[in-house]
Amino acid sequence: MDIFNLTNRLRDPDPRVRVETLRILAMIEETRALPAVHWIYKHDPEPGVRAVADWAGDLLWQAHKRGHSTADAVNEMFERSVSSARQEQFLETLEVDLLQMKNIAAQRFVAEQDYRRKMSEALQVPAPEETDSFATDEALPQLPARVDPSTAPERRSTDSWQRAVDDEWPDWIEG
Repeated sequence: MDIFNLTNRLRDPDPRVRVETLRILAMIEETRALPAVHWIYKHDPEPGVRAVADWAGDLLWQAHKRGHSTADAVNEMFERSVSSARQEQFLETLEVDLLQMKNIAAQRFVAEQDYRRKMSEALQVPAPEETDSFATDEALPQLPARVDPSTAPERRSTDSWQRAVDDEWPDWIEG
């Protein structure tokens, strides 16, 4: 915990920042900040900030009387006694997990390369001399003639747009 960053925020010109910082210091019971909170209580120009400093100072003073230390509390929270056998077991599972992750990454890489190759092959357009079907313009499929909207059949609501296409389009495109 970097108490100096928090106490520097007590000098911020915005009173909301100072109030928020006081609330954080009270919440974590950072007793090392008592002198800074006391100074805010005595000298801050905003009465609301001074009231919050009074509240925070009271909480911090109670924690100080109990002998509370935020640094010790954090260390105690994360400190656990684990047997060396348990530590070895954890490290072995961690190594296995890392190997599995590497295998998955390699498989993904191969799959991506295969996908890119297949997409590249699928998107390539053959040159006109490579195939007889595209050798002349006559071999290309013809687009339907432009249809006059006044002669097109009326649109009707159907359950299936595929059925509407099958039923209506051949009549007015070919004719």
